[in-house]
Amino acid sequence: MSNKIWSSDSLIVDPIVFFEKIHHIFHTGESMVHGPAHLNFWLPYFKEVVDNTLILVRNKEVFHWLSENYPRWHIAYAKEYTDIDKLLPNFKFLSHMYYSSNTGNTIHTLKYNEITHIFLGHGDSDKSASAHKYFRVYDEIWVSGQAHIDRFKNAGFDVDLMTFKKVGRPPLRNILKNNKIDWRDRMELSVLYLPTWEGVYEESNYSSIHLSSELLQSIRALTETSQISAKFHPVTGSRDIQYSTLPIDLSQQLTPQNIKVVDKEVSVSELVAKSNIFICDISAVVSECLAADCPIFVYLPKDKNIVIAQSDISYEDYCYTFSDIAEFKNLFTKVILNGDDYLSVQRKHAIRYIISEFETENLVFEQLLAEISLNSVQKVNLLSVNRQ
Repeated sequence: MSNKIWSSDSLIVDPIVFFEKIHHIFHTGESMVHGPAHLNFWLPYFKEVVDNTLILVRNKEVFHWLSENYPRWHIAYAKEYTDIDKLLPNFKFLSHMYYSSNTGNTIHTLKYNEITHIFLGHGDSDKSASAHKYFRVYDEIWVSGQAHIDRFKNAGFDVDLMTFKKVGRPPLRNILKNNKIDWRDRMELSVLYLPTWEGVYEESNYSSIHLSSELLQSIRALTETSQISAKFHPVTGSRDIQYSTLPIDLSQQLTPQNIKVVDKEVSVSELVAKSNIFICDISAVVSECLAADCPIFVYLPKDKNIVIAQSDISYEDYCYTFSDIAEFKNLFTKVILNGDDYLSVQRKHAIRYIISEFETENLVFEQLLAEISLNSVQKVNLLSVNRQ
């Protein structure tokens, strides 16, 4: 790190970055638990439009991961608020900062009034964390579709001064293109199970992982010809240690039954594109699966007081919901084996409402970034002219 300016335990940045006209900063306050997933979600689409973006990282492990995986990007690590105060004043052309999650250290950058602060989020979920008052700190909130806006409107507080912009879901673009063919005609039955993790607190634990072995084996018993895959959330077992080895244990148990447990690093989008039946929990992956326009089975636990950020449609409107194995088997038999996909029309409506097909397919996210870049450059040029 000898070639880094301010190289210390809490602040690292390559000096070359100060010679660039940085207009955009992407902030991530996450650790390695969630940070890489959030960055992989958005950064490819920044790269297509914006040349001079700085990635501001607040965790040293994530900094090193970024350095290895995005070697040509400008990256800075700043741990403390004092490090932020040393770093940001060096960027005279900075106009916009983007956030992928609500971590506590965002307060260190949000205090800069001259910057436009934009929340992006890493997906689209009904979990209560996706719509609450903290979002008022941002100048703009870029959401997938109308569903997320309605979650805020239904959350019980005033949102009149909040600015929302629909940008779709860029990573789902290719999946949306492929959903024009009826799901039955795309491939042989291919089931994908995508349980969420056990959550930060037990009261918000909506995961089906305690049923995972029985659930997967029940599918195999119902249909011997289908492909069955399971991908567990990357942080499964991080709160409840009894599940920390679950993916490995199940892989060893179920491989003889031709049930595959996929490595946690494989992207959900890649798996969704290869599947036509989905089993999920309450999480953002539901909307990823929705883009494929195939039957989705969602686990809703009976023993929990489910607190969600409610839009104007519910899971029951476009997904086949179940609370136990018997209920799942009855639904699977009716919908898949007997061919009664009775929610197909509502599912198409949900795609438009939640994902925003138009905005996704027409590159609205990239267009907004391009407009911001152009306006920033024009302001810089105008200032240069005025100074002459």
